[in-house]
Amino acid sequence: MADLSRRERKKKETREKIYANAMKLFRSQGFGATSIEQITQHADVGKGTFYNYFPTKEAVVLEFSRRTCQNLIDIGRYNPGLNIRQRLERLLHDWTDFMVRDREIAWVTIRNRDGAEYDMSLHYALLAILNVGQMNGEINRDFDPAFLAESLEGMVVQHFMRWFVSGSSNLHVEVNAALSVFLDGLLEKEQKEA
Repeated sequence: MADLSRRERKKKETREKIYANAMKLFRSQGFGATSIEQITQHADVGKGTFYNYFPTKEAVVLEFSRRTCQNLIDIGRYNPGLNIRQRLERLLHDWTDFMVRDREIAWVTIRNRDGAEYDMSLHYALLAILNVGQMNGEINRDFDPAFLAESLEGMVVQHFMRWFVSGSSNLHVEVNAALSVFLDGLLEKEQKEA
């Protein structure tokens, strides 16, 4: 049993070494300029070992996106006293910070959203917050929360894509405006009158 534990620990260490070196290279020289051969050289592993853990370079970025979004979700859970708007604002502000800070890596994540394995972390974070909002009576219950999460996610992702391609505007301002449009149409009548 100890051998299995040691073997599993070694596999985890190898995966982390590949991941860390790939992300370091992506940030220092760019995703497109980084080859798998460079990653394996820096991680001191064979090319076949890379493919045992990640089928493509994009899979490393997907792992990064999942970890980053999971961290954002975890941070959001520590603020249960916030109302629905505040929780969504905080999540989307942190998401936008990530997208701006790691612009090229974020683009790879967004560009690969059409595959079966794309990162659903933002969707699930939005879904959880919107579910709570419906249970608390802050969000209209007439809509399926998954539909609402998809709609809001689609809005912010579209704004990111436009921002990335155009290189202009302030992504934080645009995401906040999209959230306002989204939420103001969903407030319960009692909330609108207050």
